[in-house]
Amino acid sequence: MAGKMDNAGLARFCINKVGVPYVMGTNGRTFTRFMYTDLVRRNPGGWFTAARLPAVKGYIGRQVTDCHGLVEWFVREQSGVAYDTTADAAYNAATAKGAIGTIPELPGVCVRYKGHAGVYIGGGYVVEARGFNYGVCITPLKGRPWTHWYKHPRIKYTKTALPAPSPAKVGKQTGRYSIVWLQLALNHQISVGYIKGKPLDVDGIYGSKTAAAAAAYWKRKGWTKEDQVWGVGQSTIKALGKGM
Repeated sequence: MAGKMDNAGLARFCINKVGVPYVMGTNGRTFTRFMYTDLVRRNPGGWFTAARLPAVKGYIGRQVTDCHGLVEWFVREQSGVAYDTTADAAYNAATAKGAIGTIPELPGVCVRYKGHAGVYIGGGYVVEARGFNYGVCITPLKGRPWTHWYKHPRIKYTKTALPAPSPAKVGKQTGRYSIVWLQLALNHQISVGYIKGKPLDVDGIYGSKTAAAAAAYWKRKGWTKEDQVWGVGQSTIKALGKGM
């Protein structure tokens, strides 16, 4: 059964894949010995170097992806139909696109430079399958050499913001998506001047800086006098969501 192919769903999917290893020529399928042998034989782009082979072979049995493979993975899981193209071909097929300086504040918009693509999640951050040394990771938009943005031709752009976490609870033990959502929401409160502090590094880890920013928000609301808050629930998420 086909799922929703919308932009917020793509952004959420990519956030939840942070940590997946990068292997050129893959798109989220479980890496098999046959795939390994075939890719090493074909060696696309000369990527499969002798130095990389031991680590790549160690990924057998795990899901792996390359940069545009992350989008292909989402499309396949949502539609049930295989999809395989290059990052450049996807950009060329897009009808809505522009220079990176004009990127809309819209989760699920893709960003690219020649031969590489990532997915913008909002708040100045991107999820990308960055390369062998990084895997799928979250990076600041301004810290990377992106040249253009585009609306992916396989995605429906119907949402203006990331969906709130469900269940409505965020803490150290909740999933990465929920924590990223909270960090982006708190950063928005900092950017508009509602709370003071340095913007959080959006990494999906509920550490002391995230706890301090949550406490600053609670203090502004009159909900606490504590300096750190190590978990938030429905009331906080609902209040933060109004500003997203």
